[in-house]
Amino acid sequence: MIAKGTTHNNGPKLAQYMTTGKETERAEFWQLVGFAAGDVREAFRSVHVMAEATRCEQPFFHVQVRNPDGEELTRDQWRRVADRIETKLGLTDQPRAIAFHVNEQTGHEHMHVAWSRIDAETMRAVPLPFFKERLKEVSRELEKTLDLTRVKNERDGPVLAPTRDEFEQARRLGVDIHGVRQTIRDCFERSDNGRSFEAALADRGLVLAQGARRDFVVIDHEGGMHALGKRILGVNAGQTRERLADLDRDQLPTVEHARSFIREQQITRDRTKAEPMRDPHREEMAWQDALAKAAIEKEKIERRFVESHPGRETPGSKEKGQGSQPPEHLKGIAADIWIAYHQSRDVNEFVDSLERTARLACVTKREADRSHREAAFAREAGRFAPVYREGEIVIVADPGRLHRREGEITGRRGVYQLNRYTTGHDRATIEKFLAPLDRSSLPSIEATKQIIQDRAAAFDLERQAFRDLSSLGVLKREKDTRPTGRLGREISGKDPSSRVVTRQAEHVTGKALEAVAELAAGAIETLANMFGATERTPEQIQAAHDAGERAAAAAEIDRERFKSEQDHLRAVEAQEAQKLDQERQRTYYERQRDGGRER
Repeated sequence: MIAKGTTHNNGPKLAQYMTTGKETERAEFWQLVGFAAGDVREAFRSVHVMAEATRCEQPFFHVQVRNPDGEELTRDQWRRVADRIETKLGLTDQPRAIAFHVNEQTGHEHMHVAWSRIDAETMRAVPLPFFKERLKEVSRELEKTLDLTRVKNERDGPVLAPTRDEFEQARRLGVDIHGVRQTIRDCFERSDNGRSFEAALADRGLVLAQGARRDFVVIDHEGGMHALGKRILGVNAGQTRERLADLDRDQLPTVEHARSFIREQQITRDRTKAEPMRDPHREEMAWQDALAKAAIEKEKIERRFVESHPGRETPGSKEKGQGSQPPEHLKGIAADIWIAYHQSRDVNEFVDSLERTARLACVTKREADRSHREAAFAREAGRFAPVYREGEIVIVADPGRLHRREGEITGRRGVYQLNRYTTGHDRATIEKFLAPLDRSSLPSIEATKQIIQDRAAAFDLERQAFRDLSSLGVLKREKDTRPTGRLGREISGKDPSSRVVTRQAEHVTGKALEAVAELAAGAIETLANMFGATERTPEQIQAAHDAGERAAAAAEIDRERFKSEQDHLRAVEAQEAQKLDQERQRTYYERQRDGGRER
């Protein structure tokens, strides 16, 4: 008999599992004793209400009891098993529920028992010290009482999991840690001395070496090190030395020599690999394909192709419907990233196309660690937060129209990852596309945000200076008679910047006004051509385009803020409704308890 127990903190989930079972099982709910409600879900929900008064985070104790295949018990015998476990663990007179799960293929059944740990009289949680050892003791007692097959308390064989360091080493090298450990174990069990063990390992591509802290270690085909200890072989160090006593440890290679030998073997194996049989027809087809590709490249270089924006496609992109047009679910910066990625022939063109709306950044180790912590906190709160990898290239969006909140400049400052959602391609394809980019020259996310904030603050300062000068009468613009709107308005005179500064020096006195004029001189000189031109230049057209994008970004920010406020209101209403439901359940339980006491 095997009895496994664990504390539980989710009553509805536990009730669902007890009444339904797994996919290949048929559940039979058998007993519900001591609860105020007659339904198991309502009963377990009332336990949660009681647990809030005790601050108990694990108000349930769940035990699963199994017998070896072929040994069945009657319902009365199962009840005796549940009673004995209840007495052994100190859960006597606690509310409990019993269910049986039957395997539909074999017909073998096992029992699930769940107790409430909350004592209704003392309103305290029943402690369960050493419950694993006590379950083993009661299982051995019941085996004798019910004449069942004796089960050992300890498992047979070397069933020890790899350590965390071994898991991380296998992950970095791309090695199947369980396969390598099983291979070492098989070679050790089939050999009767050290020489045969070393030969068996060499036949499987492994090398036996001398360790620095261990007597013997095994180096796998990727250079990973595995210590020959009890976790792998199931025997202690003395037994290992006795088995390998015929080996001279000093004659074995060191770890570094073994790794060098494995690398040399790999190089030799690659060089001596047999060449494939020549296929003249296949070679001719490859030659024709190469000529066609060369002609296409020549046309691209000479700019004789028809498309105005050649797209960069990957194998299978047409079948999947991936093109330069972004999917409908992508909006704003995400859609810009999709278009720039698919219309750029290389990473430099991709960076240039995003320069107006976003900047590239490289995630540092500190930012990656912080993203993992924030993601963990978000999961606990039922929210989502992105997780970044060290060295990952991300897109930091330009904030667009800025706002001031509590003295700080705020706006759209989202960080977008280059993944299948924003590009349509997998990580390997994206990393290959970004490979020519020098990651060391990219700033971190925080540094990129600071650059964007400084640039936006400078632009805001210049715009405010122009407003101040206009309000003081420094800038006198003539009426714009052209249908182009706000752009391209003239300043009277042939040289607007010099005439403005001259008129200001002649007619305005006061150091404050002179300081404002000096602060805005650079901005006046930069934008003088725009105000003084009689025809729209390419710079003016680009400025109009940027103004339209900023207006669209501002509208997007307003919409997102409205949606966020609505979501917050819904969350608050849901939280209030949940509190009200809990209060009702607590009142119902108190009434039931008071009524029971009166009876």
